Amino acid sequence: MYSPMDYIYEIYKEQSFTKAAKKLFVSQPALSASVKRTEEQLGAALFDRHTAPVTLTEAGRAYIEAAEQIYAIQSGLKERIDDINGLRTGKITAGGTNFISQCVMPEILKGFTARFPGIAVDLVESSSETLKQLALAGEIDVVIDYDFDAALFEVAPIREERIYLSAAKGSPQAEKFAKYVLGAEEIKRGKEWSAPALDASLLGGENFILLKKGNDMRERASLIFHEAGVRPRTALCMDQLMTSYALSCKGLGMAFVPDTLIRSAPLENAVYFRLPSLHARRTLAAARKKNRYASKALLQFLLTAAESFAPQ
Repeated sequence: MYSPMDYIYEIYKEQSFTKAAKKLFVSQPALSASVKRTEEQLGAALFDRHTAPVTLTEAGRAYIEAAEQIYAIQSGLKERIDDINGLRTGKITAGGTNFISQCVMPEILKGFTARFPGIAVDLVESSSETLKQLALAGEIDVVIDYDFDAALFEVAPIREERIYLSAAKGSPQAEKFAKYVLGAEEIKRGKEWSAPALDASLLGGENFILLKKGNDMRERASLIFHEAGVRPRTALCMDQLMTSYALSCKGLGMAFVPDTLIRSAPLENAVYFRLPSLHARRTLAAARKKNRYASKALLQFLLTAAESFAPQ
């Protein structure tokens, strides 16, 4: 059963009385009448109905701010009640990029759901920046990613990653840098030292498949190139790490890939090169908004995440 506050908040989100009515399964006249009653009680209009889409008045903005505070209190109460139930029921919302969702989350969820089958885990997949903003807004409980602002997030390290370059077997890069080539099995067994590191200063004439700006892997690639005094030739620029990896194995250029991906989803036609730069290391972590209440279920999820990738 929806409250008048729910009606108003849905109109705010949809920026339309008609769309909100459809989402709430009520008639538009009934929705409008409910809002009108609330406005009369408050003595102020909440929406400017003469704009398209509808916009909030100054009083409306104050109302929405208060509503979000009430929703946050209600959510916190529900989490505390779930704790009382001894983790028999509850829900966690976890966020990750496409790569994290495919290569990291399954391992965490396997252990967590086995221990706490009554706790539902909702997964949100988006870009790193969007996920962090959702966490700060209180819409996501935990984000699995890299490079968090410690002033805003409580950060729990999961594992240290090493970043490699990938290329296709038989490609010009694989032949040119043959003495540096590593296979997936060598990396998975911790034998990456069996081949020398490939210094980025040797890569000036090579084609690269890079991720778009704003991605942590793209920023690290830029630092590696800058450190080596190299201006990369960008053959392709992609949104997703998984795509750049797959395209590199088709011989379209070299791509930067983390060992987490190599260990969990190695591609048959790939070879790899170890990089000596300190920028080729990063920390995979789970993070939650600082000073936000952490339910027992969330703390157990964080513990499971760390245990899932602990050294054997």
